[in-house]
Amino acid sequence: MEYADLRGRTILIADDEEYVRHHLSRRLETLGLRVLQARTGEDVLNQVNDGLHLIVMDVRMPVMDGLETLRRLREKESTAAVPVVLLSAMARQGEIQMGKAADADEYIMKPITFDRLLESIRRHLR
Repeated sequence: MEYADLRGRTILIADDEEYVRHHLSRRLETLGLRVLQARTGEDVLNQVNDGLHLIVMDVRMPVMDGLETLRRLREKESTAAVPVVLLSAMARQGEIQMGKAADADEYIMKPITFDRLLESIRRHLR
């Protein structure tokens, strides 16, 4: 499969689990993506910039969770339009509704396959 449409794009992977960040980053970088990493919501807010094309963010993170981080991203004009894909192991309907209310572009339940995540990334980078 050709991944030229991903080359040069910058995404941020935010998850408090180092293994998840490292694994996803490595796989995505082999496809030509530039990948930034964040462990907390505060890290996300400190790393967003004009060149960022997409954020893939876990809901459950220390210090500031993904939902609060998303709310803050949407409040700022410079980051309001950056697509955000939320990932969560929590299957409660209330949390899914909160993610939608916070204006997530997509909400994906864990566990997730790499192919499923890649499909989501490609869809939001078009």
